Amino acid sequence: MKKQGVLIIAVEAESLAAEAGMQAGDRLLEINGEPVLDQLSYQFLISQRDETTLTFQAPDDRITTSVVANGENGIGLDLAEDEVKVCRQNCVFCFVLQMPKGFRKSLYLKDEDIRLSFLYGHFSTLSSSDDAELDRVIRERLSPIHVSVHATDPEVRVKVVGNKNEGHILRKLDRLLEGGVDMHTQVVMAPGLNDDWVWEKTVRELWERRAFQTEGPWAGKGGVLSLSCVPVGLTAHREGLPAVAEVSSDYAHAWVQRWAPEVRKYSAANHGEPWLLLADEWFTRAGLDVPGRSFYSQSWAQLENGVGLVRRFLEHSRRFLGRPKAQGFRGRKALLLTGASFAPVLNDTLAKLNRKVGSRLRAAAVRNFSFGESVTVAGLLCGKDLKYAAEADRQAHGGDPQWVDAVVVPSSALRTHTGPTDQYTLAGVVHPEARAMFLDDVTLAELSQDLGVPVVPGGENFSQLLGNLLIAERGLSAFHTAGMSSPQGAYLP
Repeated sequence: MKKQGVLIIAVEAESLAAEAGMQAGDRLLEINGEPVLDQLSYQFLISQRDETTLTFQAPDDRITTSVVANGENGIGLDLAEDEVKVCRQNCVFCFVLQMPKGFRKSLYLKDEDIRLSFLYGHFSTLSSSDDAELDRVIRERLSPIHVSVHATDPEVRVKVVGNKNEGHILRKLDRLLEGGVDMHTQVVMAPGLNDDWVWEKTVRELWERRAFQTEGPWAGKGGVLSLSCVPVGLTAHREGLPAVAEVSSDYAHAWVQRWAPEVRKYSAANHGEPWLLLADEWFTRAGLDVPGRSFYSQSWAQLENGVGLVRRFLEHSRRFLGRPKAQGFRGRKALLLTGASFAPVLNDTLAKLNRKVGSRLRAAAVRNFSFGESVTVAGLLCGKDLKYAAEADRQAHGGDPQWVDAVVVPSSALRTHTGPTDQYTLAGVVHPEARAMFLDDVTLAELSQDLGVPVVPGGENFSQLLGNLLIAERGLSAFHTAGMSSPQGAYLP
């Protein structure tokens, strides 16, 4: 039987928790008579009153109740990490099901946790959320959340998610919206499956529920803050899985021609704030330039979903080139490894930087042997893919061991945590003991040792890259985590 409450792993000396008699190894059962479900539940309940009643259980099952006058600084408890909930869907394009064999165990965990949706922007299909959990989300104001809709038509959604009980997604969405919860939504687009009339129906029904309406049935309630559309990603490891059509260059081009104007129409109807969002991959697959800044929301909504990453990089690069700090790259010679999608943009920008300051930086597109060459995003490059590309570049430049001053790898390909329950242990800096690693368990330090030159994470922009290069020059390895995927249980896009 699952134990009640949450395990206490540490108690701060002379804290309110210590005064109440709590010790490491006890379990916190209730706060003000309400059960403590997890860390989020604890944070919500502990903040409700100035005088708080705590009920906790010792390892010998002795139960104690104590009243504390908690203030703004909490009561001095560290609680155990929460158990991640598992997805009950079998989406036809589920990335976990397309994983090659031989990776670490946690990468095959299909996490589906609405708490992570609230905290870190993970997308949830809501398959593990029953009515009781939805009511909890409403009560604790876990808003906004991020929801994978894929299709609002019940029959089509069942085909997409592979779960006959999860077709009526609007029922769950409406329950949350009625309770005042806002949400960002996404559709992973698979040609011939949820495009055409299905997509148009999805857009229409989610637009009817958009946020901040002043009149109509949804006025004053929760709302859909945005809807993003992402082209389906398929690996070379789909043995035994349903056939899914790939988004070709021609398909992507036609999609952009059809829906980019609609993005602007919805933006105009939404007081100028973009609501319908197209992921960058639509443009890179079509061989088109990404749109200008006004195409994306002011808050860069759904940036973690690949919406506006390229444009944000270009905007920062343009400003950076005009600043004195850019001179920090003068004379530097480095190889920047990235995915095939981003390589052309990066090379064009590096040419401008080189011309401006006299640096010798260049980008190389890395072939993804681990997942298949159809996977072109930088975040899914593995250590062995990056090593192969760097070695090939070295040989192409005469085999000189010191052919560059440094090799730069995408931060998005690195993970700072590798267990399935590290969702509450974020840090601002990667220390050597944190073992920042790629999906195939190759660490940053190991790749540097194998190549014989410093290997540094690129960060999210040139300013962060320059900072990491300076850190490496000082012989340090505590790189900034900007752009890295953390936490990381199963696949995190």
